[in-house]
Amino acid sequence: MKICFITLGDIKFIATMKRAIGMANPLLALGWEVTIIAQDSEENRKRIAMECSDAVQVYYYPPGTVAEEVRTKTALVNEIAPDYVMFCSFSFRNRISKGKLKHKPKILIEHSELPSGIPDNSGLRKYAMLALEYWSVLYADGLLCASSYLCKIYKKRAAQLLRKQLPVLYSPYAFNNEVVESPRIRYQELKDTYAGKTLLIYMGTLTRNYGLFTMLQAMEMISSERPDVILLLLGRGRHQEEAKAFVKEKGLTQQVQFLGYTPEEELSSYFAAADAFISPLNDTIQDRARCPSKIYMYIPFDKPVFTCNVGEPAEIFGNDGSYFDNRQPASLAALINQLASGGLEVRGADKKAHSWEKRAIDFTEWINSNYTTKVLSIANL
Repeated sequence: MKICFITLGDIKFIATMKRAIGMANPLLALGWEVTIIAQDSEENRKRIAMECSDAVQVYYYPPGTVAEEVRTKTALVNEIAPDYVMFCSFSFRNRISKGKLKHKPKILIEHSELPSGIPDNSGLRKYAMLALEYWSVLYADGLLCASSYLCKIYKKRAAQLLRKQLPVLYSPYAFNNEVVESPRIRYQELKDTYAGKTLLIYMGTLTRNYGLFTMLQAMEMISSERPDVILLLLGRGRHQEEAKAFVKEKGLTQQVQFLGYTPEEELSSYFAAADAFISPLNDTIQDRARCPSKIYMYIPFDKPVFTCNVGEPAEIFGNDGSYFDNRQPASLAALINQLASGGLEVRGADKKAHSWEKRAIDFTEWINSNYTTKVLSIANL
């Protein structure tokens, strides 16, 4: 059986390609033929080369207008002739013209967030996103939802559109062993640089909505008592300069460091050197719906993940999570104090349950259960 992943944009800015490159090798091992359609960019080529074997066929397309990209992707699907097409996000740009297909593959669509629930998408844009979300239910032969919240939403919408039998798979993100086991090229340098320090890492967009100032205020609270705690911020964002001004004003320049975008090949070094990770979430529709993919990247390193009892973290960690309230910086400061004093018990998640290998097995079982053509028997895996 052949599956074709259709992706959108540059992974440096749009991370939805993660499922395609994460599941590619595990699906190959299960007997699938795997192809990926990806925008031609330096970062996409680097990431695919890093995480996918040569047996994965990759077709690169040049960025263009919406119409050009739809036309190009449709032509490539006709050339590849897959049995299943999976869109790693669905948009007016990331789709194909079904009426121009020479054969009829099963169309699968992944949802990893709820754009209509994002506050920045207001007015007409909100309604356009909502229409796109409902259209995906009519367009697809099956849906993959990266959060339990999204599963509930899309099962309800399928029923509303008289498609109650539409298969919906709960399939969060996961970690990739290729990244975890990649050479730790900066590990010793980082251990030497931060020797004797308690090292915290946040990786993501630097915005207020993602808890940027909750972290900074928590660092301010513990700065005099815990001058040995260092927070590394890996990423960029629209509130970055405001955050730098806050750090300078509060005298935190030695404890809070802005490192910008970090190349994928260096992440295993940072994660191995860290003492804990921070992943803030808000109790909003946006954060209940989205799948915080970075948490899955942290899991195999067996370090505490300071996060919030909202959405997917509650599914991952249950009662064993190291939770704080993103509206209360003091709650995060308390966790940091516990960590620095050695009083925090590390309670990790089940790594076997959150690998891309496990996601590929679950996906294949779902395909075998819901579609007439079986892929293979995986009863002994």
